[in-house]
Amino acid sequence: MALGKLNVFIAGGFLLGVGIVACAPTEDAGDCSATAPCPNRGEVCDMVLFQCVAEDLDVDSTSDKPAPTSFTDVALPFFRGKVCMPTRIQPGDTIPVKVSPCLNPCLMDPQGNPGGYTFKKQYTCSGSYCEAAVIQIYGKAAGSGCAADAFGKFDKAQCFYKEDISASAGPFIINGDKIRGNASIEIPFLTNDDAAEIRDGASVDTVWSLIKQYPQSDERVFSVSMDGANPAAPADCSDESKCDCREIGF
Repeated sequence: MALGKLNVFIAGGFLLGVGIVACAPTEDAGDCSATAPCPNRGEVCDMVLFQCVAEDLDVDSTSDKPAPTSFTDVALPFFRGKVCMPTRIQPGDTIPVKVSPCLNPCLMDPQGNPGGYTFKKQYTCSGSYCEAAVIQIYGKAAGSGCAADAFGKFDKAQCFYKEDISASAGPFIINGDKIRGNASIEIPFLTNDDAAEIRDGASVDTVWSLIKQYPQSDERVFSVSMDGANPAAPADCSDESKCDCREIGF
């Protein structure tokens, strides 16, 4: 899956008059413009100053509205919990990813189930470097008796870990060639609305756009070495000593 890149440059010209040298730039001066968007995630172009500024984004909850007391059919993305994956593998290996979501207890139905889950993965490579995303979603989550912060950073002691979800990243292979190099694998922050768009069949490019509208959090990114000198990737992360495990979102 190739991610296209657009290089934008500013060209200037000179107008020579009688004793006058005037500059006539084809773009507005500054860090950005209508045709040269901000290159960094989580930034937006201030069209008055023509400078990139941090966009006012709330990444402390997956919804900009309080959770309703009861709801059904909500697309709920991974927000907080534990994630494990190996970070040293051989080229061409599939990378097992274990996701253990922290769920609010109000999401459980009478049988103790949060609803069915899915996961989506995609990647792009440039030379020996690959960028990947692994997305886990409860597609039709339901809740009852929920507090307003059920989609946010409620007390960690309330976390309910219903299940370990087996997902994967890669293998990183382009035109039949196994990539030898490094990969950045992100478990991205997404909102419920973003997750619903992905659940309903968003294109690869749209998924990247949804991910990259938010600043990247270091804790959500795993750096993976792909080299023939590394051990082969394990089949899964049931033995966590074979994987890098970390808590995310707390």
